Amino acid sequence: MEKLDEMTGPILGSSSEKYTHGHHASVVAAHAVRRASEAAAFVLPQLKSPMRVLDFGCGPGTITNDLAEYLLPDGSLVGIDSSDAVIEQARNAATEKNIANVEFEVNSIYETGYESSGFDAAYAHQVLQHLSEPVRALEEVKRVLKPGGICAVREVDWGASAIWPNDERLSKFFDVYSKVAERNGGDAFAGRRLKQWFTDAGFSDLVVTTSTWTFAEGSGLKWWGDQWADRILSSDLAKRAVEYGIATDSDLKDISQGWLDWVQAEGAFFSFIQVEVVGERA
Repeated sequence: MEKLDEMTGPILGSSSEKYTHGHHASVVAAHAVRRASEAAAFVLPQLKSPMRVLDFGCGPGTITNDLAEYLLPDGSLVGIDSSDAVIEQARNAATEKNIANVEFEVNSIYETGYESSGFDAAYAHQVLQHLSEPVRALEEVKRVLKPGGICAVREVDWGASAIWPNDERLSKFFDVYSKVAERNGGDAFAGRRLKQWFTDAGFSDLVVTTSTWTFAEGSGLKWWGDQWADRILSSDLAKRAVEYGIATDSDLKDISQGWLDWVQAEGAFFSFIQVEVVGERA
């Protein structure tokens, strides 16, 4: 792979960046269920062979490996992330599935080191919300795109959510999450700002759509509640909530039990929006 130099940092941003979720096994397991058919549905029709695509913040690579198959027979994909562990997991998954048109690298989205105009498209799922300089990241993406190339990003907006039944413990969860994200330099309400970030980075011909994640029955409802009951105790979100003085260990245990009780509650329901933007490099 051609790069401008070998001095890029091994993280998505700088050494001061803090990924709110971290890479605890509970987090990686939750991310590993994601697939391109849902997470990239808003841009899939535009991703075709023989494109070269960059997936920044690729995590364990389940979406990335799916996208690589969409780019067959002559397209290719590069996935980058901040974590050596998840990059290794992504590589292993690609090997197991015999996906030959994908590469994975530990790299910084602020300074990728890739040549200018080297990619036809770029994609990210739930990444910009964790960065202290999302516009700077998008500017780097724009630099590595060819003229006419597209950038497609999807971000949640935790402020556009609905949950039932009401529970003070879960209200505390949303408060803890947003405060930790803000303290880390991120934005739990990134979805509503995504269009502005694309505009500030100089992308044109923006197409903005929304979709929803809804958990209301069966295995999906249980999966959502159970994984957050685990993550609020064991992930970096929990560690930093205590470190920052935002919550106590006792608070987090209460929140965890709140999620478990919610799964069993009559009428349990949770939904929130995802904002999707596709922009073009002029």
